[in-house]
Amino acid sequence: MGQPGRFVRNLLPGFWISLALFLGNGEIGYSQSYPAPQSPPGALYLDQGWGYDTAAWWYHVSQGTVFMPYHWFISLEQAAGDALFAAPDHLERLGFLADRADAANPRGLPVGFAIRQLDFPSRPPYQYWKGEWVGFACAACHTGQVRYHGQEIRLEGGPAHLDIEAFGDELKAALTATVTSQPKAERFVKRVLGSGVAIAPEDLAKRFLAFVQNQGERNSLFEAAQAAASEEPTRSGLGRLDAVHRGGNSLLSAPLGEGKNYVPTTAPVSYPALWDTPYFDWVLYNASIRQPLARNVIEALGVGAPIDPSTMLSDKIVHGVLMDNIVAIHRSLTKLESPRWSEDILGKIDLDKARQGEMVYRQTCAGCHAVIDRSTHMPVGGPGTSGITVTVVPLDQIGTDPRQAKNFASRVISLEKISGPASIPYMDAAKVVAGGIVEQWKGQSAANAQTENEIDQGRQNEFRGLLAYRARPLNGIWATAPYLHNGSVPSLYDLLLPSAQRPRIFYVGSWEFDPVHVGVETGSPFNGAFTFDARLPGNSNAGHEYGIGLSEPEKMALIEYLKTL
Repeated sequence: MGQPGRFVRNLLPGFWISLALFLGNGEIGYSQSYPAPQSPPGALYLDQGWGYDTAAWWYHVSQGTVFMPYHWFISLEQAAGDALFAAPDHLERLGFLADRADAANPRGLPVGFAIRQLDFPSRPPYQYWKGEWVGFACAACHTGQVRYHGQEIRLEGGPAHLDIEAFGDELKAALTATVTSQPKAERFVKRVLGSGVAIAPEDLAKRFLAFVQNQGERNSLFEAAQAAASEEPTRSGLGRLDAVHRGGNSLLSAPLGEGKNYVPTTAPVSYPALWDTPYFDWVLYNASIRQPLARNVIEALGVGAPIDPSTMLSDKIVHGVLMDNIVAIHRSLTKLESPRWSEDILGKIDLDKARQGEMVYRQTCAGCHAVIDRSTHMPVGGPGTSGITVTVVPLDQIGTDPRQAKNFASRVISLEKISGPASIPYMDAAKVVAGGIVEQWKGQSAANAQTENEIDQGRQNEFRGLLAYRARPLNGIWATAPYLHNGSVPSLYDLLLPSAQRPRIFYVGSWEFDPVHVGVETGSPFNGAFTFDARLPGNSNAGHEYGIGLSEPEKMALIEYLKTL
């Protein structure tokens, strides 16, 4: 690499910060240190229909999503100090689960980080780097863990505890700090070059600066749009995200340079459990998407799979969704079972009390929440071949926070900048783009067409905006606290209280499990806790007032029965 000298001080027009990048004057003698591989901290792995190999693959399989070049990510420091951004303790503080280095994860990254090769020269920021990029796997948001008396229990397909918003904010701060600090810039460049990447230091500096500039332009667009918005976003915190509208902003506002397509994210929801979902007739909390492949494609795009927006409405969409992996992920989820209550760790189930609770369930809950055989993924006593028809409950009947459903149904965007309609429902635009990618892939071979038929099983590409929420089967419900779609109720016991008696403010982020009330510890603040405030937009804990009239023994019997599902 030679002896790189001081390279450039560059003021970017229209950007809010002076970007300075220096290269050291000495030899490049810096050997890259990858984040130290971490072994899982003694977690108990329940039998959920997957073996170790499947789980290890699931933790790191890429859907195609990316957020930055891999070698840059592991070379980047946190905004303050010189500790690496990808240091295991830093990522764990943001809610990510440590994972051991093995064949499926040779770099020892936490659960939910996936590496892929990317060559996407037509669009920034992807054009700034050809090679390995890092992004989020499905497992980032859909792998849970709880702790009881020091023993951790892994929950495959369960809701994660991570804070994606904080991760993004801290990553943005780290990038800014790197281009404004000579020592940080020098260490960053030396780490990247020391990792064996074959690139001239001047070229690396140019590419990194262009990447940061592109991110700044994207952030500026969002900031200007937010300044003109009528309300502030609601902070998601640990274990939640307004994924639908955040993804819509990332897919149909930023790439199009269309500020009016931006909306504040005011409807954070808990990361949903994934067991049984391949069998649902409609998915998402508002039962809004029917076809599995279309749903998985639009999710991958929203999380950061590359796409050339100028081709979105064409018959040849240029994109980076990894369709074969999307198919493999879906197939693996058809075998995932809901977790069984671990009596060895969490305590024995009182079977007499559970039998009493089953009677209460049939009278109070079964009208909406079907009982599922976890091994067949079909309703108990049903035909066994027709899938799961989820019950849909109107907003005025369920009474829970309406924002997620209302926002989805009412959002309108413009596609004028790519020669599309000036006004179109967001759901229709998502349907067109996702459906176009599925049809394009399907038409590439007879094998793809056969696979699409296997996965979608005749379910058409339909998006809808019901003013309602789904009522999914409750098997594994013990492992999915906090409750309601927006994570606004800490425990099953709290859910059986009248809304006015439920906690309004509580603390999220603890893995400590409460096997009596069935929830996680939320009662007192702790280091790193997120304060949940049910008074904020999208956070209401009202509604779902079923079972509130039960006696105390009946409530505890019902909770005991729910442990058996």
